[in-house]
Amino acid sequence: MGPGRAGYYLTAVARGEDGVEGYYLARGEEPGRWLGHGAAQLGLSGEVTGPQLRAVLDARDPATGERLARHPARKVPGFDHTFRAPKSVSLLWALGDRATSAEVVAAHDAAVDAAIGYLQRSAGFSRRGAGGAETVEVDGFVAAAFRHRMSRADDPLLHTHVLVANLARTTDDGVWRTLDSRKLFAHAKTAGILYQAQLRHELTTRLGVAWQQVSNGYADIDGVDRELIDTFSRRRNAIVEHMEQRGESSAAAAQTATLATREAKGERVSEAELRDGWFDRATAAGVRPGWHRKLTGRASWERPDLDRLWQQLVVEEGLTESSSSFTRRDVLQQLAGRLPAGAPVAWCERVAEVLLTSDTNLLVALGPTRGHLTSI
Repeated sequence: MGPGRAGYYLTAVARGEDGVEGYYLARGEEPGRWLGHGAAQLGLSGEVTGPQLRAVLDARDPATGERLARHPARKVPGFDHTFRAPKSVSLLWALGDRATSAEVVAAHDAAVDAAIGYLQRSAGFSRRGAGGAETVEVDGFVAAAFRHRMSRADDPLLHTHVLVANLARTTDDGVWRTLDSRKLFAHAKTAGILYQAQLRHELTTRLGVAWQQVSNGYADIDGVDRELIDTFSRRRNAIVEHMEQRGESSAAAAQTATLATREAKGERVSEAELRDGWFDRATAAGVRPGWHRKLTGRASWERPDLDRLWQQLVVEEGLTESSSSFTRRDVLQQLAGRLPAGAPVAWCERVAEVLLTSDTNLLVALGPTRGHLTSI
């Protein structure tokens, strides 16, 4: 979820039966973990506790209770960035053996960390001065990652909420301020696409998974059919049905449908019980024991052909197909979307820099502050 909806989202969660803290920490999920350079500056590492989470969302030092930021416009305590594995990946995790499931979780966590690293480097800014006229760099995020296993409909849905506190220390003067939410919003989509690219790379490397065609930055595992995915997508089906009944299709309508169809959280269920139920449903859908083995050991990751990528992105007008100008974010999105087996986020960023600083005169910067580029 992009920061543009974060205020609405967190407010809605706070009004629920558990509140913000309960939503992230409850229901028998894994404990959250602290991320970001800002968290380290506050002495936060390892497992997230309720008092710590409440403190940072209230812009207070979790150790002393001292208020860190006093900003009259601080109406949003934090921003929820949710990274969801494709449903086929969640099914491989849910229906695979323990070793396979552990690798899927490790791949997901690595992809989340890489995506947040990108977001921290690219959107780690605050504003100060009259009307926030000056953009200033911050030392890093105070962020907490909460990995969840399932949807509200109890379908397998491996996803992580990264709650970035609206709190950061500016690098040049050491003052704690709010984040520039506009930059967070601008980079949220790119971070999500880079998460997907890193996840594909991790699973190809770890398990030899092959992939279907990438569409809008996402790809499902090759060999997982659409019917099985739909069987385990009851939450999504309920949201789509709610929107169709009202003839709606906008992002705002989807958010409304998400809240309107949200079921109350049930009692805590052990992972063993969940898996038993998932295996029963999968068996009824025609899945046989050892199903996960046909999905693994099929591919290996190879470094992408840079000449071919250049051809696709620049010569074939991939970047300027619908617009004469583009940003670094556009380059990263297009690049990640053309890598079926994915690639590390750091590799994508290095390749993007090569493209953007090329001396072939195919790319020209329009201005250091705007960061927009165009092809000629």
